[in-house]
Amino acid sequence: MTGAGFAAGDSEIGPVRIEVRSVNGRGLSVKLRLSSACSGFESAVEERVRGRLGRGSVLVVVERTLSPSLLPDRDTLRTVAAEMRELADELQLQQPSLMEVMQAASGGSSRSEAATSRPLPAQLRALLETAVEQLLAHRHKEGAGTVSAIVEQLDEFVRLTDVAAKRAPHLIEEYKTRLLQRVQEFIASNLPSPPPAVDLVREVAVFSDRVDVAEEFQRLRAHTDEVKSLLHKGGEVGRRLEFLLQELLRETNTLGSKSPDTEVAHTVVAMKSCIAAIKEQVANLE
Repeated sequence: MTGAGFAAGDSEIGPVRIEVRSVNGRGLSVKLRLSSACSGFESAVEERVRGRLGRGSVLVVVERTLSPSLLPDRDTLRTVAAEMRELADELQLQQPSLMEVMQAASGGSSRSEAATSRPLPAQLRALLETAVEQLLAHRHKEGAGTVSAIVEQLDEFVRLTDVAAKRAPHLIEEYKTRLLQRVQEFIASNLPSPPPAVDLVREVAVFSDRVDVAEEFQRLRAHTDEVKSLLHKGGEVGRRLEFLLQELLRETNTLGSKSPDTEVAHTVVAMKSCIAAIKEQVANLE
């Protein structure tokens, strides 16, 4: 979600330079730093940006490239002077001086502009759109590289899942044999007469079910397939991918806790490392 877009040119408020930058963010946050000549355009600028972007912390800067005149607009001065002369005649007061007219024009103009939300004029709107389009192009280019990195980590995660899945069936048989042996040793040492064999086998089978991870592997494959589908589909995928990564981590943790085997435990650690790497990359996607 990082990138920048720039545009410069003439506008209704004079020559301007517009910069739109974004960095990673869970939602969409828009901050404005506008020239005083843009007073009243704040809402329109933010609405335009929010209409094009879905996530990220965005900063919009609009600067006038020429220093504004120290004098208020001449038409404004004429209008204010005429109104002040009319009011002075009506109240039988002294006619206003040029300085008094300038002060009234400057103060009145800033108050009215600050209190009024104005639509963006055509030229200024076009420059803003150009800057946003450039930002989107940068974000798209970066996103393509990010997706490639995610796919690489995801392929490694799938490979590790297959390694653990091949080991899983042997775990159940080994666990049953080991558990049955320990139970028999305990009975021989502590009970005067052994229980029926059927009861013993049944209890061992119940405990053996605790290491059966077939459902975890099924859900892991379903989640990885969904991640690949989202990446292929494109669009705004960041929030959905974050949810799927949480699910992948949850199933991976369950796999590790249910597997009493060193080889599987090491594989689970590597799988969690892949998820962490993917999570860092997903933060760069919208």
